[in-house]
Amino acid sequence: MGSEKSVFELAAANVQPLDDPHEKKRQEEQMLFMDRIPKAALASILSSWVYFAYSFKCILDAQAGGLSGTPLKVAWLSLAMQLGHARTPHLLAFTAMGKAKQQPLLRLVGDICPSVDIFVTYCGEELDVLMDTVRAAVAVDYPPDRYRVIVLDDSVSTHVKSEIEKLGSEFQNVYYTTRGSKPKTHTKAGNLNHGLRYVSTLPGGASDLVAVLDVDMIPSQHWLRALVPHILQDPKVAMANPPQRQYNIPDGDPLGQSMDVLFEVMEPSKNATNSAWCCGTGFVVRRDALDGIGGVPEESINEDVLTSFYLTAGGWKIVYVHEDVQWGLVPATITAHLKQHKRMCAGIISTAAVARSPRAQRMTPEEKYGALFPAFAFSMSVTLIFCNLVLMPIALMSGASLVAYATESQLRTIMLLFLVKFFAILSYNLLATMTANYHIDLLGVSNVWIIPFQFVTVIRFALSILTGGGVPLFTPSGMADIRAARTLAGRLRTALWDDGFIVHVVIIASLFAGIAASTRAAFQAASNNDFWSELLIRAAWPPVFLIWSAYLIDCWKPLSYTISPPAPMMRKALLARDSSSQLAYPNQRAKDQVRVRPSQDDISSSHRSHRFRRSHQAR
Repeated sequence: MGSEKSVFELAAANVQPLDDPHEKKRQEEQMLFMDRIPKAALASILSSWVYFAYSFKCILDAQAGGLSGTPLKVAWLSLAMQLGHARTPHLLAFTAMGKAKQQPLLRLVGDICPSVDIFVTYCGEELDVLMDTVRAAVAVDYPPDRYRVIVLDDSVSTHVKSEIEKLGSEFQNVYYTTRGSKPKTHTKAGNLNHGLRYVSTLPGGASDLVAVLDVDMIPSQHWLRALVPHILQDPKVAMANPPQRQYNIPDGDPLGQSMDVLFEVMEPSKNATNSAWCCGTGFVVRRDALDGIGGVPEESINEDVLTSFYLTAGGWKIVYVHEDVQWGLVPATITAHLKQHKRMCAGIISTAAVARSPRAQRMTPEEKYGALFPAFAFSMSVTLIFCNLVLMPIALMSGASLVAYATESQLRTIMLLFLVKFFAILSYNLLATMTANYHIDLLGVSNVWIIPFQFVTVIRFALSILTGGGVPLFTPSGMADIRAARTLAGRLRTALWDDGFIVHVVIIASLFAGIAASTRAAFQAASNNDFWSELLIRAAWPPVFLIWSAYLIDCWKPLSYTISPPAPMMRKALLARDSSSQLAYPNQRAKDQVRVRPSQDDISSSHRSHRFRRSHQAR
């Protein structure tokens, strides 16, 4: 399986554009929205700065006119909370300032192909989930002698070893390996590096390319033929990334598990500068590029993003291929979903470890800043919104006016500037939602309920990194686990105490207490002024009302989910399985859920099974 000297040049001659009118139309429609996002982002940022600057001036004017004590403190607190709340959508807006770029959809045809080592990482998840992924990886449409499937088992499971070796006896390009002991930190990165070392010992040595699949990610048959061409066409492209698609998201996506903001807005924007982030699974990367940065970085549990930083710092390009070629699972319970978000939060924070990494010596100051910025920005956003959750009830309970002004004319101007800011941000969010096929929040406020847990994680991991304690092990999220039905009392007991959702009860109760206090203050002040005017500035001032109402709604979400959980999306019912080959792919219901275009993967189960057997019968 050795690399041919001219294999990339020979294979590049066999790259063809995908002739799919439906897909071409979809990309054109999407770019129609995406081309307008940078202008909308700029408008939202500028209008917000004007609004905040004028509000700042009005507070100073009111202070000069005699405003003092609690009313002055509440006015400053109100403006600070608005600034803190605005940070998250504005960071996203800054990310989208660059004009997005769509990679053309390509296909590699013929049998002249670079060799590929496909790594499937495993760490104790359900065996049937692993086997579905491995069978699909074995069945990809690629010359059988040009790729290998290697299961990297960090659970050291004799059962898994037996099943993979059994499959390996049927297909000669299937391998099993383990590090031999359960690692304590950096599980996936260390597992992948072990795989890199392991394939170098196989006959023919390491392959030209490395492809990585998470244990639950079922690849389409055209997965490699869709991604490899983007590496072949440009010798400076190190990695090609597809989006992650999930096939078991409950109807309506009540927990926002699709991550469409990342895959539909942010990644296409970063692709414009050839610096897309590694999506963690489904990607294909040059082996020599990985070797050039010393393998997969182990100094962070967010090894995918850190790999991206080191590759771009080494002069490589990373492209984002906006095509659905893999389907995986989201956590099936809110507990597992929360656990996954804690891990993702810790991963983002741990990218700050780049500052201490010896590899960072090769990075320019600008590249180091770019690598550190996500950790800093995320930590700041989480901290500011957490402070808002604590301070908002305090501001409302004070009963003081939430806006300061010296004259009625200033109040009208503040309101006018707020409306301009509101509609500018709404326009940006509307374009983003249309780009994502209306699968993201129109108001740009979601997952606030996770903020308290993320804040604890930020503090915990910041202290761990600062004290040199390293990054603790994270176990799998239990993504395919469906809990047995429980009584309402049992679900509430688990949610409130085991999962910690009692904090949301406290937040909601505090906000309602604050609303009641501010309403009572408006009644008391209404002797000299109109009640509704007093209520407006003390409890329902629109810039603040939009924040606390969004917090109420989002903090109710985990409680509502617990009281009335959605019908579980049973994995087996979402798969079309061939009885003879046991190949399984998402069925039409699952495809509709993740918006897979039929023209991309409209192959019957029997045809897949036939190709699975035919392409490997000579092994």
